[in-house]
Amino acid sequence: MKKKLRVILYGNTIILAGIHLSLAANPSLEVQALDPSQGSEPDLLALRPDVIIFDTHSIQPEFHFNLIQRCSGLQLIGIDPDKAQVLVWSGQQLSELTSQELVEVIQKNR
Repeated sequence: MKKKLRVILYGNTIILAGIHLSLAANPSLEVQALDPSQGSEPDLLALRPDVIIFDTHSIQPEFHFNLIQRCSGLQLIGIDPDKAQVLVWSGQQLSELTSQELVEVIQKNR
C-alpha cells in the first residue's frame, strides 16, 4: 500500500477551508489544518508534512524561504486568491556541484 502524503493547510482563511474540504475527499492524502495563531513553525514541522498549503496574503514573505531551507524535499503551495494563482516552491539541497552537475539541475527543472 502506498504511503499517504501528509498535507498541512497552514492558515485560517475561507480559501483554505474550501481546499481542505476538497482534498480531504482524496484517499491518497492525509489532510490536516493548522491555525498559525495556535501553532508556530516548529509545531508545523513537527507534523512532518510532505506538502504545506497556505494563503499568500496571510503569511509573511520569509515564511516559505525559511521552511524550504530547513526541510529538503518539502513542497510549499501558496494560494493567491486575488490573482487566482497557485505558486509552488520545492526544496532540494545539493552540495559541491560541478559545473556540469549544475547545468543538469538547471535543465531538469525547466
